[in-house]
Amino acid sequence: MTDNYPVYHGELGALYNPEGTTFRLWAPTATDIKLHLPSGVYPLTQGANGEWETYIEGDHHLAEYLYELTFPDGSTTTTVDPYARSVTANGHSGVVIDLHTLIPRSPRMPSFPDPTEAIIYEAHIRDLTISPTNGITHKGKFLGLTETGTRTTKGNLSGLDYLTNLGVTHIQLLPVFDFGSVDESGDLSFNAQYNWGYDPVHYNTPEGSYSTNPHDPASRIIEFKQLIDTLHNHGLRVIMDVVYNHVYDVDTNPLQRTTPGYYFRQTPEGTWHNATGCGNETASERPMMRKFIVDSVVHWARTYGIDGFRFDLMGIHDVDTINAVRAALDDIDPGIIIIGEGWEMGNHPQGVRGANQKNASLIPRVGMFNDFYRDVVKGNNFTIGDSGFVSGGGGDLASKLFDALTPIDASQNVVYNEAHDNWTMFDKLVGTATLQGASISDIAKRHTLATATQYLARGIVFVHAGQEFLRTKLGEENSYKSPDSVNAFDYDRAAEFAKESGFLRHLNVFRRKYAWTRSSGYTPERLIAEGSHLSYRVADAFGKGRDAFVLINASEHPLVHSTPEGKYRVHITDGTVFHDPQPIELSGEYVVNPLRVVVLEHAG
Repeated sequence: MTDNYPVYHGELGALYNPEGTTFRLWAPTATDIKLHLPSGVYPLTQGANGEWETYIEGDHHLAEYLYELTFPDGSTTTTVDPYARSVTANGHSGVVIDLHTLIPRSPRMPSFPDPTEAIIYEAHIRDLTISPTNGITHKGKFLGLTETGTRTTKGNLSGLDYLTNLGVTHIQLLPVFDFGSVDESGDLSFNAQYNWGYDPVHYNTPEGSYSTNPHDPASRIIEFKQLIDTLHNHGLRVIMDVVYNHVYDVDTNPLQRTTPGYYFRQTPEGTWHNATGCGNETASERPMMRKFIVDSVVHWARTYGIDGFRFDLMGIHDVDTINAVRAALDDIDPGIIIIGEGWEMGNHPQGVRGANQKNASLIPRVGMFNDFYRDVVKGNNFTIGDSGFVSGGGGDLASKLFDALTPIDASQNVVYNEAHDNWTMFDKLVGTATLQGASISDIAKRHTLATATQYLARGIVFVHAGQEFLRTKLGEENSYKSPDSVNAFDYDRAAEFAKESGFLRHLNVFRRKYAWTRSSGYTPERLIAEGSHLSYRVADAFGKGRDAFVLINASEHPLVHSTPEGKYRVHITDGTVFHDPQPIELSGEYVVNPLRVVVLEHAG
């Protein structure tokens, strides 16, 4: 029984030292293991807790290695080390690597004080760098985002300069670990091949197709670290999108090849459980899978200085594993952010609690994506024609929106309107049944209205790259393997929708300035929640006796909203943020234009 396998608590992998390297692998069911190096074949010695190891003298930096395992039935298999820190092109062999010499550790950025201060911008390395017209030299590469001064052929900001001009706090990168769906040795030019990368193979090494030379096992490491350091030097923290819930192919994966049947959940009939929809699901509740996940995030945080982790399909995992991840990262820096998809899913064994929204209280300081908010604002995420609050949905959506904006624990609330998967918000609104025939100007106002509500929600703001300029993927719902012509980031569209792009940048400034917009420490008082209108008051938001009034009009007609008489400042109106608002007098009402948000400060 896999539950009775011994547990090893020490360090695993190829542990490099200039004088010699220790090779250590956990494989409790193997009867014999041999290490294959260019210099020869070496036997490993079995330890007391399922670990096997050998020490080979000499400097083995950049040496390729594989393990050959024999099992009780006489079968043998050859595999890459699951803990490999680098691999050859397409991951055919592990590579011993001197990380400390290649990429000396940089000081971490100052600890991030409060997750609700985070404004996360989700982006894909290739999307941001591959376009023929973006002025970036290293197209489709980590290094493409280290270049300064790049401009499109039309003269607009691109790449790193564009990112640093946004005012966000964190860049979340779609998978940058080694994945199997792109041929690193193949054609990597524009429109040649594409994938988001949710196809994990080697969890502890950067993806080779994003390096300038996939055949050089040092290149991917050096260049990924250069990217992280560059973003840090420009004040941007980095969140890694990690996919520990399934692997690209079980039969060829190093986890399965080293300890068959242990790392993945199986049915009583012996087939793989498949709650992920990707052919398999990992068994995080088993101690060595939990250890593998914890060891992996610690590796990325310590070696590369990663500032946060987004767990794909986090509900597949269990509460104890995510808490173990939180504790391990706290030992490095309590300011490291953890967020995840807390959907209720996974074939958890009896007694194992899933790391999902229902169990949020059991995994404190871990944020979860708020799909309730998302669907209230723009309609059901999986039905393009369905309408929401900003698209004439009506009903009790205003009340639901107020509830979505004011959760009990802001630190666990990731507020988002769109992400890499499913339609962009622009494409969703264009396809909404109630908006057929609507002008682009009308769609833009509704789009901007939806985004503005994010910035007034208690929680962590999450923005998909291009949301600021109404990004379109030409109606493609899930562009995970669509060509670059669909996925490439259109920096010129940001200039085309300059007012909308500018509004988001100014919202970033506004939210970072005022804690009442994001913190659980303020209690909004609902004033109106009916039809397409929502308004609420936040007492002492701007200081003692200086209340905030948030007035949201999702209708196509002006809203005449009653207000207490007195002096006010208008912080937001008509898609504009005023950072130094001037006093005005109100005699009992304020008119909110159609499809707009207004934020007033009652100055007394």
